[in-house]
Amino acid sequence: MRRAAFVLIVALAAAAGLAARTQAATGGHRLNVVFIVSDDERVDGNAVMRDVQRLLARHGVTFDNFRVTTSECGPSRASILAGQYSHHTGVTDNFGPHGYPAFDAEGDLPVWLHHAGYETALVGKYLNDYSLDGHNVTPPGWDDWQAMDSVPLEKYYDYTLDENGHLVHYGTKPADYSTTVLAGKAIAFLRSAKKPFFLYFAPVAPHLPAVPAPEDVGRFDRLAPFASPSVNAKVDGEPWTAWHARALTPAGLSYIAAVRRHQLESLQAVDRAVGRIVATLARRRLLEHTVIFYTSDNGFLWGEHRLGGKLWPYEESTRVPLVVRTPWTKANGTVDREPVLNIDFASTIAQLTGVTPSIPQDGDSFAPLLRGRRIPWRKDYLVEYLGRNALRQGGPPPYVAIHTPRYLYVQYRYHGWQELYDLRKDPWELDNVAADPAYRRVLRSLRSRLRALYAAPPHPGL
Repeated sequence: MRRAAFVLIVALAAAAGLAARTQAATGGHRLNVVFIVSDDERVDGNAVMRDVQRLLARHGVTFDNFRVTTSECGPSRASILAGQYSHHTGVTDNFGPHGYPAFDAEGDLPVWLHHAGYETALVGKYLNDYSLDGHNVTPPGWDDWQAMDSVPLEKYYDYTLDENGHLVHYGTKPADYSTTVLAGKAIAFLRSAKKPFFLYFAPVAPHLPAVPAPEDVGRFDRLAPFASPSVNAKVDGEPWTAWHARALTPAGLSYIAAVRRHQLESLQAVDRAVGRIVATLARRRLLEHTVIFYTSDNGFLWGEHRLGGKLWPYEESTRVPLVVRTPWTKANGTVDREPVLNIDFASTIAQLTGVTPSIPQDGDSFAPLLRGRRIPWRKDYLVEYLGRNALRQGGPPPYVAIHTPRYLYVQYRYHGWQELYDLRKDPWELDNVAADPAYRRVLRSLRSRLRALYAAPPHPGL
């Protein structure tokens, strides 16, 4: 164990007092938490999700400026569960020694909740490569473990689930569609769970190959073409232009359009799962004691900057949905524009449930924002990708970046490459002004602030 045992003892002692205060504040009931995380859903995916809008957004808060600090599945999910930037979790790649093997699963969110008396369940995707520890091993903190256990994890048919240590294979029939199967297991947990509970529901949609459920195939065949000034835009100013200088061909654009349609179609089953989850909680009369989070692990580029996929520091890659349904929202939902991050989830859930993190936190609790309270909040934050596996496939070299209300500054750890975008003048991040003398002073200031943010240690938590 990497961290001293006395830290956990102190945390548990503090949790008892906090739990009592939380219980009093919620009418004698400790809050349940349902955390839903889709896979590779960019911020506009929610636009086609009726139940997310109707059942979550209208009864809570939509965070319109929510960001992930590393736009890759494994590192982002580690940050969600630990409340730390990837350079502190050690998970900087999906695979290899700096993937799951670097993660300290003994000190993350489900462990805090389990020790505080919560019944915990994971249904769906955990961290990439987690089965390196064995195909019948349940990580610490999880009472009910229903995890995707195939290679790759992102399969819609012909996959295996680790069902509490028993490997069960699912085939190619319509009833085997993974989002439907996983939703059924999430519902089964909610029907029988003792209060309080924490459900982490992680379907693999809309990750490629983005296979829709049978009833959703072709649903968006007549979808209006995707229009954005940055799709297929010139990349002359980017330092990586030699890799992606050629414009996307008509065939390439047609492929991306198909990816977009299929990703949106595959989200329909996730949306139905949201509806079933809310209905189940309503039947058990638990909606008044449950907070429901809906988010994703990273975004996805649909041809912007002549790129596809994720990893990059741009808007389409780092900005993802976040909708939180709360028991205390009585009117129509609200929209919050504060820059909330994936590293904030652990501290927020800890405060809502009255537990204390047992490891230092880079993130902060946005629980007060869920009640409409104005609190001092960050104005800038880190974005980073420290992995090495993507460079061989035309992805970005490792980088660290700072995002402020006006600027995005990216510092690649490769040949001194850098990018600077003035978001007030250039919201689509198309004009790299890093070499413009007019921005010399801005560049110096951002470099200094970036060094300070990156060097800052995590804080003790709540």
